Amino acid sequence: MVNPKKCLYTCINQMVNHSKTIMKKLNFFITFLLFVSSHSQLTSRNIALEELYLAANTHYPLIKDAALIDNIEAVNLAVIKRDALPKVSLEGRGQVQSENISLPLGNTVLEAPLETWSTSVNIDYTLYNGGLTRAKKGIETASANVNRNALAVQLRTLKDQINTLIFAISLSRKQKQILENSRNDLMTNIKTLQSAYDNGIALESEVATLKVRELELTSDIVAVAADIDTYFILLEQLTGKTLPKDVQFEVPNSNVLDNRDIQRPENALFDSQKSFYAAQEASIAANTLPKISVFAQGGIGDPNPLNFSDFSTTTFALGGIRLNWNFLDFGKGKKEKQRLKVQSEQIEVDKEVFLFDITSKSQEFQEKIRAAQLQIANKTNILALQKSILSQTKVQLDNGVIKANDYVTQLNATLNAEQELEFNKTQLQQLQIEYLTLLGQL
Repeated sequence: MVNPKKCLYTCINQMVNHSKTIMKKLNFFITFLLFVSSHSQLTSRNIALEELYLAANTHYPLIKDAALIDNIEAVNLAVIKRDALPKVSLEGRGQVQSENISLPLGNTVLEAPLETWSTSVNIDYTLYNGGLTRAKKGIETASANVNRNALAVQLRTLKDQINTLIFAISLSRKQKQILENSRNDLMTNIKTLQSAYDNGIALESEVATLKVRELELTSDIVAVAADIDTYFILLEQLTGKTLPKDVQFEVPNSNVLDNRDIQRPENALFDSQKSFYAAQEASIAANTLPKISVFAQGGIGDPNPLNFSDFSTTTFALGGIRLNWNFLDFGKGKKEKQRLKVQSEQIEVDKEVFLFDITSKSQEFQEKIRAAQLQIANKTNILALQKSILSQTKVQLDNGVIKANDYVTQLNATLNAEQELEFNKTQLQQLQIEYLTLLGQL
């Protein structure tokens, strides 16, 4: 009769051996790829967090808007400048009428022709427009600054994405290293227990229990490695940089709780919006001032348009100075200024709300940072105790005092404690960087 337990152990051993064969082939393939890539790819090096920020800003498609904003501003300023140049126009006119004036001259009557026409070249040049041209340029520049600062606010979100990815990579790397160390220790214990089983001291089920755990750790390592690859793909897409898999990320190391100054690009955006409304107010004031211009006209007409008694085809010319002053607008300008003042006050309110929210979030970050520091101290003590217990458990397993399940349980407890400690360390570093990013100091 077939022994079910023996079949189970045999199957497990086959799975383990098959897994080892696959892992050996996989390790060889990975080693080969690393060897090839080491000669063709970027060598291992450190990369600063600020360099990743700069690369993302340069690579992200939205950055193209910066050049467009500059071009639009330059074109609009050129248009405004040309508006201030003299205006030259060609004017022509012809008409037929049913009757015209007649002048009695002695025994004859001089009648004006019923058909008239004239062609002239007109020149108008504004000498003084109350500063309206300067005001229009100010509006255009202020509008471009608003667009630039709005773009900076949009690009700032790239920093948050990069922070999330690099710390996800860092944490996954630590988790993978912990799993690999645990698997290496477990493989050593498997060899010891296998030797004991070969000598008839240990049960086959004890060896199989450790081998099952080894397979589980191998599966976890593969999953974490896949996560790391995914994070790298996202980071490379975001920055446009090809990064070696062993690249180390350099992050600022400072006492972040001492940093409280808010240097976010939103501050510049609010200020530029208020400047835009101030520029519009200057334009309203310029519209109420007198405008002085000169004009000239020269052409040919039939009859002479300047001399009503000359009915022949002749040339003519005239010139002069013109004053235009819209001194009474029935309070329209005043109302427009009031509207701009209210809009400017609304921007100030929005700025206060923004700073209030940032301050609240910064206080929340400070509390989280303090809590993480306390957790690290506590988890460090817990891990030291778990490692001490694991060492004792290993000795007990080698001496046959406990079963493999007891050892695996303690191994898992130690593994969890180590992962939690590394998680808290990475979390603390991430909180510090996100805190500086929140304040705009990164």
